[in-house]
Amino acid sequence: MITLFIDTHYKDILLYLYRDSELLDKKVLRGVKSTSVETMPTLIELLDVNNLKVSNINKIAVCIGPGSFTGTRIGVTIAKTLAYANNIDIVSLTSLDLIGLNLDSESYVGVLENNGAFVCKYNKEIISDIKYYKLSEYNVFKEDNKVVDNIELDDNKLINFINKLEVKNAHEVNPLYVKNIEGLK
Repeated sequence: MITLFIDTHYKDILLYLYRDSELLDKKVLRGVKSTSVETMPTLIELLDVNNLKVSNINKIAVCIGPGSFTGTRIGVTIAKTLAYANNIDIVSLTSLDLIGLNLDSESYVGVLENNGAFVCKYNKEIISDIKYYKLSEYNVFKEDNKVVDNIELDDNKLINFINKLEVKNAHEVNPLYVKNIEGLK
């Protein structure tokens, strides 16, 4: 079984390919300026290098945010389109899950974005409301609370987490927005 993981929730593009529970290959682009320009060509290259086609993919896992408004929408749109058009199973996870899946005990988890951070309490899943803090507020919050906000993804923990997620209808997978969009208040 081939699983594709897509994460574009911030300034990085993460594309992982798994065969069963083994990491087959991955492409990680750091500090991308244009997610819309970089994601599809990088995905095509990843499939080509591994002699795969979209029709070989059995499951797509996509990070639905919170994070960059545009970056998240791009990754989710690509995942949903591929899943729907090719009848591929799709699952979703949050950017908070990506940090939390590496934790052994309850903790606050923070996902940074340009001007602040998204924070929740996490213990094998999100166990509190997700709140958005401006950067100055977040730094104060971190002084008073144990917050984990920077963990390198563990390939094995990621696929194990993905394999436990419930398959969804592609139309039910949507970006997770926490803060209000400027101008729509």
